[in-house]
Amino acid sequence: MKRYTVIISLLVLGVLDTHAQQILIDQGVQAQGLWCFPIHQKPNKYLYLPQRARFALKNDSLPEFSYMRYMTVRPSDNQFNTIAEAGGGGILTFLVLYDTPLELVTNAQEHLKRLFENDEIVLQGPVVFDAATFTLVSSVLQPETGDRKREIMASGEAPVLENSRIPLSFEVAPMRSKLLLESFKMATPDVSLVFELSFSGLTDSYEAELEVDWSEVAKSHAFDAGGSIYFVSADVGLGFDKLRKDNAIKLTSTGSDESMESLVQTVYSKLLELMFKPVTPAEVPEDQRRGLKDALGALISADGAMGSRNTTGFGLNVAYQYKEHRTTGKSHMTFKGRSLVHRNHFITFNVGNIYKEYGNNENVFHDVPLWDPAFQQRDVHVGIDGNIEKEFDKLLNSVTVSMRKRHLSNAQTDDEVLITKKSFKDADGKVVMHYLNQKDTIPEEWLNYEYRTTWKFIGGGSIESEWKREKGSMINLHTPYERRNILLTGDLNTLKDSGVRAVAVKIEYPFFGETKSKNLTIYPDREATEEPSFKITLPKGKDAVDYTITWFKKGQAPITSRGVDTYGLIFIDELPTQ
Repeated sequence: MKRYTVIISLLVLGVLDTHAQQILIDQGVQAQGLWCFPIHQKPNKYLYLPQRARFALKNDSLPEFSYMRYMTVRPSDNQFNTIAEAGGGGILTFLVLYDTPLELVTNAQEHLKRLFENDEIVLQGPVVFDAATFTLVSSVLQPETGDRKREIMASGEAPVLENSRIPLSFEVAPMRSKLLLESFKMATPDVSLVFELSFSGLTDSYEAELEVDWSEVAKSHAFDAGGSIYFVSADVGLGFDKLRKDNAIKLTSTGSDESMESLVQTVYSKLLELMFKPVTPAEVPEDQRRGLKDALGALISADGAMGSRNTTGFGLNVAYQYKEHRTTGKSHMTFKGRSLVHRNHFITFNVGNIYKEYGNNENVFHDVPLWDPAFQQRDVHVGIDGNIEKEFDKLLNSVTVSMRKRHLSNAQTDDEVLITKKSFKDADGKVVMHYLNQKDTIPEEWLNYEYRTTWKFIGGGSIESEWKREKGSMINLHTPYERRNILLTGDLNTLKDSGVRAVAVKIEYPFFGETKSKNLTIYPDREATEEPSFKITLPKGKDAVDYTITWFKKGQAPITSRGVDTYGLIFIDELPTQ
């Protein structure tokens, strides 16, 4: 039976980003409904988690919300009744942001001063999130399938800073446009949104050991979901709980009971890296996607509140693919000192009883007959990932979105927007292209257009998509690549006992027409300050990374082994048989 040991030195402060203000995550205090955290090595300084989500406002008064129902003439074969059903539908558009009222920040600061009897405490501002996503859930907005299940209708990246807007736009069929209008007249309409905001901080100091018995993991059937290998976050957490109950994983702590919850979250996060790969519902095979989307949607109740199952550790708007792993042997991990851990903060939002206040305002709710197509203009919004701003500092120079509309008159309208770091900030969530009606007498065909995207990268490379046909009023931009972390793990003591002085690992991977490579050398006799890993960027859908491992022994020729990694885990303690 093989044993694999990984010593995880929990955080050397020198490797942290110098511009980041690290919070002490285990010392958070809820003050007047606001979660506040002290800043590491900055006495009396605190940061808070934003508290609410709301509509953006026009001129600080009218909500950035509009619901227009339109009517069109539809030919009828009815030869007896003189009144027939007209065509049409509805267009729902709104902008949402998350923020914290200034009064609440002031009250929370005064609460902290009284709680700790210290008038020097200052609540400096909000936590800067590592990443942010939004999830919109509704049963009214989905297509007319006869099914009234609540499900995820839209999801994507959200801004990581307060007061940045997210534009959302939907088209609904005639019957559902009426259902949606009646829903808006209720106190909690069937349109809910959840912000999932990921942040990081330092835990209190603790010591613990984790043992994973892979044979017992296989026996526990914790992740036997009818043959599926795809799970939602809540079920991953329940599976880890079962593994602990079945003694497939054993956690021994020498610290205080107060830090146990944070320690368990840290351990579960490490297990998540080892055993699962995060995926979006679009990456899941079609025959399993329906059940997964239902499960994700079920985590949010009708008013936007989170469900009863725990999703705090692993997030909401993501699924997890179970990796193949060893069926025998044990892995030992030692946790010592402080840990830089990641947590998720949720802000829920429901559109509320907006009809009560603005139902008579035609700038908000409006019914219009489309009787004169010559005066129609189509606005096509471009939805921008909140994380794209970070990419301008890392990989991106610009993104160009091109649109063309071929009219029934044989004329063609072309429009284009260039998105750079500056224009991204100046856009404030409103990037729009337009085309008019040029003898487009068929309303449904008038809505169709084509678009393509061109991504320019720092250092030269670029990628251009094919022209895509679209009907919706929103083009959502998503980066065509994804971050990936490849862990290098193994028993360093075994390597040292075998006379290995150094291990050199080289990886090669594709990046839009070119091959990139990275190298890392590990010395078994040196104490590591952090777990060795490669942080790389791969095109979406490309998982394979070629690697070469070379072991160096004193007085002997180097030993080399090559392979392909698809799971983000390379074992460096398995020397090939000579």
